[in-house]
Amino acid sequence: MDFSEDTIKAEVSNFVSSLQRLLPKRKDIIVLEPAKTNQTRLSEVHAEAKSVFPKCFVGARLVVLRQVLDKVKLLQEYNYGKTRETYQSYKRYLNKESEPKFVGDGLVVDASGSATATYTERMDGACTLRLTSRIRDLVASETEVELEREGERSVTSFTFKMNDMEPNTLRTVTQWMYQLRPELSVGTELSFKPLACPALPELSLSARYRGPTYCVSSTVTKLGFQVCLYKRLAADLQLAGVLCEGRAAAPLTATLALHKAYEGCELKIFVDSQRCGGFTVQKEVCLRDAQEEERVLRLVGSALLDGQRRLRLGFGFNLNF
Repeated sequence: MDFSEDTIKAEVSNFVSSLQRLLPKRKDIIVLEPAKTNQTRLSEVHAEAKSVFPKCFVGARLVVLRQVLDKVKLLQEYNYGKTRETYQSYKRYLNKESEPKFVGDGLVVDASGSATATYTERMDGACTLRLTSRIRDLVASETEVELEREGERSVTSFTFKMNDMEPNTLRTVTQWMYQLRPELSVGTELSFKPLACPALPELSLSARYRGPTYCVSSTVTKLGFQVCLYKRLAADLQLAGVLCEGRAAAPLTATLALHKAYEGCELKIFVDSQRCGGFTVQKEVCLRDAQEEERVLRLVGSALLDGQRRLRLGFGFNLNF
């Protein structure tokens, strides 16, 4: 059998092309700018500041998101060396805080045995009904019904949650945000379990002031208080700080984060007063296959220095088909 240099080069080229065809194609994303609005929901009161912080992870990770049908997506996540220990650079005091507020209608299936189904119905006037059902690890379930009304200067939502269809786990959350001035808003959240004994309500108060290039927000609850500061230094550079204090025994914690965007790359760094810190780097690698179609591979690197002075590293790939 003749193994000439040209034959070897051709075989290697065919093998590389086959691997490139497995990568997702670059998607031309068309963004339609919505009508400008100053309305802010209570769950988004700290959104600008907390979006600057990195989401550090440990070990090797591969995340594949594939569009199977029109409204069905398959999520596959593989982890190696993942630890049960988690570290949060800031606390969350509000319901659905720092989570995507609106998820498109449809079904997202996780290969690990979890699924999330979402249905939205626009009712008469400014009311929206949103139903979300989640199944985790094939054994646990969570059902959530949310009714939201957006007024001229306020946004109000009523949420009902239940785990494993147990009435004793029913929890109601009421959120209200009112715009005093175009740049100043105040809000409150009231949550309790009506079937619990005793049904002790939990109340929180929040405020937010937004300027041209900065935003200051705060939340006060019986669990503690939190103050967030966001500043846009340049078009590709953002700075954020969070000051948080929990119960009487918990120390005051200050955290600082920086987000720098490059061409096809972004860097997020954070440090706190507990001598912890970390960063994430995400890079888009573009390749062209034999048909001159552009393929995209997202590389993600992470490093975390935890409270025990241990350096934990992470590396992963994100594929979105």
